[in-house]
Amino acid sequence: MQLIPGVENVDAVPAIYIRELDAICVADLHLGYEGIMAEYYGLFLPKTQFKEELELLREMLRSFDRKPKRIVLLGDVKHEFSETSYHEYKELKELFLYLEQNFEQIMIIKGNHDNFIARATKGFEKIELFDELELGDYFLTHGHKLEKPLSYFAKKGRKVIIGHEHPAIALYSDVGGREKLKCFLAGKCKRGFYLLVLPAFSTLAEGTEINVVPQSELLSPILKLVDIDNLDVFLVDRDLGFKRLAKLVELRKVVP
Repeated sequence: MQLIPGVENVDAVPAIYIRELDAICVADLHLGYEGIMAEYYGLFLPKTQFKEELELLREMLRSFDRKPKRIVLLGDVKHEFSETSYHEYKELKELFLYLEQNFEQIMIIKGNHDNFIARATKGFEKIELFDELELGDYFLTHGHKLEKPLSYFAKKGRKVIIGHEHPAIALYSDVGGREKLKCFLAGKCKRGFYLLVLPAFSTLAEGTEINVVPQSELLSPILKLVDIDNLDVFLVDRDLGFKRLAKLVELRKVVP
């Protein structure tokens, strides 16, 4: 099942495959999260996230008959805003080594957490850093800022792909139970371009409950300007699988 034309989910993982570009794309890994939580907030979490993310990458690659040529990291690869911490630096180096062993090209689009990430990329010849990226009909950006007017995308019929928001959906049971699950937000906007919002690849970072939070309070400036209620919500979960749920406007109605 395609999310938007030419783009599909990979193996019920919070990631996409862009066929035309022969590229896997993931967003918001937030490496070093546990170390930052311990250092700044006194919250000690088991250091499992990097191992879990690396295993997800391995599972994705095993689902292909032939490895994709490139991978795009759509921002917030690291978690600390300021100088790269020891925990981040170690995990970034391990991640980049794995990616260089498995992809011909590694394209990193910098997010708002990726200050000083360049230092960790030194010595990795396949890695390229970008603020935003245009490849054919695709415009890839982290999503934390909007430096082009929406008319730019409409005029060119672009397929805009972002992260940053960490979209999730809140689901409620008849007996008062509540669960938050990761989701994609995808579809064609009234302005004429396609928009796809990726969930966080991080196994720890919280998600924005897009059927609960008012549009005006969303993080991404892009999402504050488009008709998001008309976009499709696609659930992605390793146990429940990948499936289209409904238009966002319909899922807002299930909130108590």
